[in-house]
Amino acid sequence: MRTTLELDDVLVASLMARLPGVSKTEAIQRAVRFYLTHDAVDQLRQLAGTVEIEDVSRHVRTTDRTT
Repeated sequence: MRTTLELDDVLVASLMARLPGVSKTEAIQRAVRFYLTHDAVDQLRQLAGTVEIEDVSRHVRTTDRTT
């Protein structure tokens, strides 16, 4: 997708300095991908403890005939 963005020059220069040899497009794609990945992890961490999970491992082990 093509789009036009107005980005802070200092911000883009800082990003480009951290990724030498990479095009602006690739650098911005990496930054967005990094943000989305870490944001997803943060959201999962926020869900910790909000869902009850029943531990059935002991029951499964006692009924497992292969061990």
